[in-house]
Amino acid sequence: MEIHLSIHESREGWVSLETDPRLSRTKERLYDRCLPCLTDLLEQLKTWPREIRLTHAWSCWKVVAVVESRDEGLAVLHRFSEAYPDAYVYGKLGTGRGRDTVAVMFHTEDEDRRDELEAMLRSVVDRHFPGRRVFSSRGCGDPYERLLGPWPRWRRTARIRRPEAVDAVRRDLRAALYGRG
Repeated sequence: MEIHLSIHESREGWVSLETDPRLSRTKERLYDRCLPCLTDLLEQLKTWPREIRLTHAWSCWKVVAVVESRDEGLAVLHRFSEAYPDAYVYGKLGTGRGRDTVAVMFHTEDEDRRDELEAMLRSVVDRHFPGRRVFSSRGCGDPYERLLGPWPRWRRTARIRRPEAVDAVRRDLRAALYGRG
């Protein structure tokens, strides 16, 4: 199966990708998981808590290949779809805050699928793009890691380890959810 890209790019520079040309799983995930998760986090941060409850972020996994450019990211997706023509994937392609590399990111809510996707992506990257990094992580690194530190230390109810980041995270969440105006 071919992997399709959205024609729209987010304000942060991400483009959604999915095996389904209508990006139906991506849209469903956005409205059923991502927006409620980030809205809940913003609501929790309004009270200056010492800890936060991880809702959807607890069972949200990302499998990532870090590459040098958007063109290389597109080449990774092409090679992946050649190597695994029956694999259904969804995720995004782009760059994170302050980074000069590009990420090819697959999403899943299942740890077994996370491990499977990581092995598949690693095999493609090792074969065709040696030296590029492949890894998995939990939840949205931005904003959650900005507050809680590295994901392996998170718990369902996690202590805020970086309280100095709360103001900036709240501001960024409001901008992402409601716009800058």
